[in-house]
Amino acid sequence: MSKLNDLSPYEQFLRDTFHADDAGLQRLQSEAEKAGLPAISIGPEQGKFLQVLVQLTGARKVLEIGCLGGYSGAWIARALPAGGKLISLELEEKHAAFTRKQWASLGLADKAEVRVGPALESLPGLADEAPFDLIFIDADKNNYPAYLEWALRYSRPGTVILGDNVSMGGRLADPDRQENPGIRGMRGFAEAMAGDARLVSTVVPYADGIAMAVVK
Repeated sequence: MSKLNDLSPYEQFLRDTFHADDAGLQRLQSEAEKAGLPAISIGPEQGKFLQVLVQLTGARKVLEIGCLGGYSGAWIARALPAGGKLISLELEEKHAAFTRKQWASLGLADKAEVRVGPALESLPGLADEAPFDLIFIDADKNNYPAYLEWALRYSRPGTVILGDNVSMGGRLADPDRQENPGIRGMRGFAEAMAGDARLVSTVVPYADGIAMAVVK
């Protein structure tokens, strides 16, 4: 389940009109809640944004760092063309097993694959599958700077790199929270993305903020 359900009337209108989950995605989120998965997935607004980006860029190879229950990956995989591939990295085998089952039920098993283990241990093994057309980072925040380095290594000109939760619930710039490892990691990620001469970057203000960059 997503934690992003405290909506204003206008935000609810936009969700109902443009971003509503279909029956398959609703089932995925409902079963994730029943299975006890953390209620921290992206919302349908970000999911639709990912779908639009995949289709807009013509992406065929996508890397996702942080899978959870496969909700964001389902949005991505659905948008991929025939022969397209999503590789999603997930720390927990429980979450990966849940995701595989959900993706199979959605008819996405041929497009999407979960690989289990700490992402920083899995990433070095992806060299032969790079470059990726789009890379979505939504995992442990303290390691975001390292994930960005790997994303750049596995990119090409035109690759889109995204990092979720850049706002950190509005705490990113809170002077009383700057010793928090997650805050430090996210600030380092944001500053590195904004300051890297190889990137054109911005922040899309969906929910908790999605940092977005295109490789020059």
